[in-house]
Amino acid sequence: MSVLIIPCYIKTKWDIDCLNRLLISIQNQTQKFDKVYLVEDASPFDYKLQFDFLEHIKLSDNGGPARARNIGIENALKLNAQYLLFTDHDCILDKEWNEQMTSFLRHTEFGAVGGMTYSYGNTLLDYYHDINGTLSGKWLLPEKKELWYMPSLNFGMKSTVAEQFGFDERFPTAAGEDVDLCLRLRSKYKIGFCANAKLWHDYGYRDSITGFKRFVKLFKKYKSSSATVYEGHTVLLWDASESIYKGNMYEPDL
Repeated sequence: MSVLIIPCYIKTKWDIDCLNRLLISIQNQTQKFDKVYLVEDASPFDYKLQFDFLEHIKLSDNGGPARARNIGIENALKLNAQYLLFTDHDCILDKEWNEQMTSFLRHTEFGAVGGMTYSYGNTLLDYYHDINGTLSGKWLLPEKKELWYMPSLNFGMKSTVAEQFGFDERFPTAAGEDVDLCLRLRSKYKIGFCANAKLWHDYGYRDSITGFKRFVKLFKKYKSSSATVYEGHTVLLWDASESIYKGNMYEPDL
């Protein structure tokens, strides 16, 4: 039984368009999800959905994506879900994403899994994210046989792992909470990489010039969480990792 959990904070019509596009890709999966939780995190933008295959959990106050995911996890575990998968509203899933993620978890000893993330746009900024591997996770060096961490937009866990490791709600925004989870999780389990579990992330760049401010703001947001992450994980001082990109996504003997 696979459950998909989507934290959601809608601020603009663009966010609505992204969400509808994601839900269409969910509807078109070759292997359907047994349950889809859309956890509405007290968005300031009012909207209605035309899809009836999901459960829309509406929170009364904004607590951040970590809290929203934890509420989804709590509900999924009550259903005795075997596999808990996560994505974000500004993503588009490949039609085989659920099938690939759950098959990987079912047939390997890894406790968690990350997939391959591509940019949806075609600007130079999107191209940079692809070659930089901004949201594709990191190999743990030197062997490259497991992941150091995986962003939560393309991530999955077995239920036995989710029962022990949730997201730290001290992270107020979508920055650092997935790194923290993965580092704690790796104290007991390994995170595998499934290159065939593909999705596309929309960074929202109209073009390279007007999108540059948004580009800089994204990395500033990621940097803002660094102090909280480092505070809890001294392993960051000596662990070696390498971002995943198209050129190194397939490694021998994984």
